[in-house]
Amino acid sequence: MKNNHSIFLLIILVLMSCGQDNKMLINRGVSWELAKMRKSVLSDIKYNLSFNIPEIRSKEVSGKLLLSFSLTDKINDLIIDFNVPEKNVLFVRTNNISEKFIFKEGHIIIPEKYLKKGNNSIEIDFISDNNALNRNDEYLYTLFVPDRASTVFPCFDQPDLKARFTLTLNIPSTWIAVSNGSVSKIDSINKTKIYKFKQSKLLSTYHFAFTAGKFQKLSRTKNGRTLNFYHRQSNKKKIAHNIDEIFDLHFKAIDWMEKYTGIPYPFEKLEFVAIPSFQFSGMEHVDAIFYRESRLFLSKSATTEEKMQRAMVISHETSHMWFGDLVTMKWFDDVWLKEVFANFIAAKMVKPFFPDVNQNLYFINTHFPRAYLIDRTKGTHPIKQKLENLLYAGTLYGKIIYDKAPIMMVKLERLMGKDSLQEGLKEYLNTYRYGNADWTDLIKILDKKTDINLQDWSNVWVEQAGMPHISCDYTLENDKIISFSVFQDDLLGKKRVWKQNLTLLYSKNGEMYYYYLFLDSSRFDIKLIEGMEEPDFILVNGDGYGYGYFELDPASQKFLLKNVCNIKYSDTRAFAYLALYQAVLNYKLAPVDFFKSLMCSLDKESEYQNIPLLLSFLRTTWWYFLTQKQRIDFAGEMENLLFRLIDTHADKGLKSLLYQTLSSSFISKESTQRFYDIWKYKKEVNGLKLSSSDFTNLAYELLVRNHPDAKAIADEQLNRITNVEQKQKMKFILPAVLPDEKSRDKFFKSLEKQENRQHEIWVRTALYYLNHPLWAKKSVKYLRPSLEMLTEIQRTGDIFFPKNWLVYTLGRYSSPEAAKVVRTFLKEHPDYNKNLKAKILQFSDLLFRAEKIKEKYK
Repeated sequence: MKNNHSIFLLIILVLMSCGQDNKMLINRGVSWELAKMRKSVLSDIKYNLSFNIPEIRSKEVSGKLLLSFSLTDKINDLIIDFNVPEKNVLFVRTNNISEKFIFKEGHIIIPEKYLKKGNNSIEIDFISDNNALNRNDEYLYTLFVPDRASTVFPCFDQPDLKARFTLTLNIPSTWIAVSNGSVSKIDSINKTKIYKFKQSKLLSTYHFAFTAGKFQKLSRTKNGRTLNFYHRQSNKKKIAHNIDEIFDLHFKAIDWMEKYTGIPYPFEKLEFVAIPSFQFSGMEHVDAIFYRESRLFLSKSATTEEKMQRAMVISHETSHMWFGDLVTMKWFDDVWLKEVFANFIAAKMVKPFFPDVNQNLYFINTHFPRAYLIDRTKGTHPIKQKLENLLYAGTLYGKIIYDKAPIMMVKLERLMGKDSLQEGLKEYLNTYRYGNADWTDLIKILDKKTDINLQDWSNVWVEQAGMPHISCDYTLENDKIISFSVFQDDLLGKKRVWKQNLTLLYSKNGEMYYYYLFLDSSRFDIKLIEGMEEPDFILVNGDGYGYGYFELDPASQKFLLKNVCNIKYSDTRAFAYLALYQAVLNYKLAPVDFFKSLMCSLDKESEYQNIPLLLSFLRTTWWYFLTQKQRIDFAGEMENLLFRLIDTHADKGLKSLLYQTLSSSFISKESTQRFYDIWKYKKEVNGLKLSSSDFTNLAYELLVRNHPDAKAIADEQLNRITNVEQKQKMKFILPAVLPDEKSRDKFFKSLEKQENRQHEIWVRTALYYLNHPLWAKKSVKYLRPSLEMLTEIQRTGDIFFPKNWLVYTLGRYSSPEAAKVVRTFLKEHPDYNKNLKAKILQFSDLLFRAEKIKEKYK
């Protein structure tokens, strides 16, 4: 290693020679200013990469890069992103000149004297960081979104500098490899294989990917198109049960997208890989989609919802080949743009796959509650967020992007019309194909297709945070309505108006009447209702597609609380369930009364799509809003109801859904003994056959309830597992689930080290039990250190990990003591990163509401 003093002096001298602007650009991460500067001068970028991947994962992955590009103008210095320790940079040669390189804040800096206008080339030998390589004993896979490519190889790690990639992988002889390009050649040398891939089409760095390991390959050909599927699943019955459906959904998705966009599949091939414990449900790498294995391989008892979720994730990732890959956002502040189309399009695509499912109801029951979960909090944010540095790009992801944005698109489609929106999207894809575009570019195109001022509409729906509060009021005279008005106000106090179509539902004696209005002001009077009898109930959001907090009038709330389970229309029941739940959250309805109504509704509900919604509300009310005494009082009734429903429903998927809620919510001694017998003797549950994973999860549930045979349960369940990776997973999780408090303390302490958080899915499960409500009084001590670790979690984890870290730590508590911890932390950190602070506010929302609700209704 060179003398540190000499290196420091060299850096100072070079930086002194730079212009003031470049000094400002050399910061950790990729700032918007740096990205803008590089975009203005760089073009025709090519990465010729080779990696040497040893079989033993403790050994380093080394690489070589030949980076070529064109400079359209002279610049002070060239800043290349490589977010690793300086020692990982072994050699740099610029335009055939080998000189001492400069390394600062995760960047290799090439002084201007070695650069020239026009074509340039840089050779770099390096050692990759392991984090984004996701190395396991028998395989590895890359995951570079949003800015992790620069942890594995030197690059310009920003989405609008698309490049062509040529890749060579030297891997163990028993492994196979997959990447964006097609394989051009495979050479075998001693105990290794050398895979050479053809040059790719233009890709953003976060779309570049490869995986290598002991995978099995399956192929299917249909209408001249061949798809390849790589997996590690060893259960032959599970493979046989799922494989045809997995391929069929991909073929259907490609065909649908080609017809909708008018653009043939825009890349060379499509391969997909199922990876155990993959961090996301899926990732849309060009030509090589990576999935979490459990999203594709379902059990025979899979619910209709699980099957639809599989279809959705396949449709979502496939649609990204057009929306996100063919046309990519310019900067990650528009990451929502690719995700909204993937979700919006996937919902359209999946509809014909499940003709017996009420797709409108499914869309409403999933997207709206999830969007409200964030949008009602003090940490809510606009769909389009500001981003100053890619370091914090991961904080942009969440339910506003994945759930509110598709709702917004449905509203936009209703305003414009389906045909006009589709034509606008076709023009957008053709105009910017293989390039980059942002929301402004799309709005300009769509504006030409409609008379509506989309710029003003977008300002409220897309570029500002929050949602409206919508209510109604009416005056009676002789039991007749003499005036009726709908009001909207801004929950954030900004006096905004959300223009949207609403369908008001008036009900009397079981009959339903609908009134359509376009709410474009703070008050709307409905003359048509004047003269009608006093209603049993009113739903201002009568078709479910209105967005906001829809407050029930007192008479409607009272009626629905007692009678919602008897309403004859399933859609109306769903909208009423959601309105009642919103009443609980906004301190208008006692959770005990709502819980009783929920159990009545569960007992009578005949619409499959409504049961997941009811179970979700039941779980939240059970663990957050009821006191421990109330849970004990209701335990027998609730547990017996769910056991009976499992027995009476014939559908195996519905049985599984009910079982999942019951097995995670029971607290009575009788049910604990019953579940122990089910686990011990591997019994069915009222006709439902449990999977190996079900028995593992049940073992965890018994452990967290301090079962007296805890050690024997843990040891036996571990011995039952034959799958190597599942056994490793349980060994990792067990210390967090054992009743031994010292074991749990030690486990939590171990999470301070990044290497112990590699399998983020495993960490999530462990945290779920470590912070379980039944252990809340003892585990609340983990809350403050969990918050203190958040910044480092965001820096080192993948994009969803900070959110999941908060969900399974902060989001498990409902006590005043926990609320005080959060308030104190925020007070002591007034200058905390605003995006991370927003995440804390989002996932402490239920905690703060629970505190207030329990105080009000104690």
